[in-house]
Amino acid sequence: MNRQKNKATASKRRGSGDSHLIARLDAAAGRLNRIRQARDPNEPPLVERALQAAAEVEKQLMAQSARIAYLETLSMTDELTGLLNRRGFEDSFRRALISAGRYGDEGVLIACDLDDFKSINDRFGHVAGDEVLRQVGWLLKTHTRETDFVARLGGDEFAVILIQTGWRNGLKRAQTLSRALNRLVVKMNDATIAVSASIGVEHFGPDDNDAGTLIARADMAMYVNKRRRAAITLVRAAE
Repeated sequence: MNRQKNKATASKRRGSGDSHLIARLDAAAGRLNRIRQARDPNEPPLVERALQAAAEVEKQLMAQSARIAYLETLSMTDELTGLLNRRGFEDSFRRALISAGRYGDEGVLIACDLDDFKSINDRFGHVAGDEVLRQVGWLLKTHTRETDFVARLGGDEFAVILIQTGWRNGLKRAQTLSRALNRLVVKMNDATIAVSASIGVEHFGPDDNDAGTLIARADMAMYVNKRRRAAITLVRAAE
């Protein structure tokens, strides 16, 4: 637990440091632009060389700023699927709750977990398992809006944040996602892999500010649905 706290603290410090550096780089670029606009066309060669050197420094600073932004993006992105990772999800959900409180918006959180994913890895191999995860991520992304947030939290756990969405509409969209996921078939080499997934849905509004509680409720709803699906499967097998 202490390791996680230390890691989170280090990440916050690193993020704060990056933001300060980017602000300083932007300020330096602004000063260089003002100097360039105010220059006299009859300036002597020495000043011209100084401006050229300053322009080169500006170019390097901009490249470093872009590199920092790229690394920040990587730190919030799941490498396998290209979706948000857990850190990116938590940051996005925090901002969604702040926005909901400020503007009186509603939203829906969807927790998603693949059923019996271990058996896919055991039977078809981890390469096939990775392909299933990629296609699940692609499906979730293509069935949501650009303004929504889709994340892979780790393993076979995914989450979707539907912003500016009422409960009824959010529930319909969650059901659509569930149907699409449970119709997904992944073909790899000679293997045909049918995907099965369970979801849980939780509504949030302007008065909700505890992300942890909302996530726990969505997870609980998802596990209830998973147990029901397992029970139905057992009954059908017994028949």
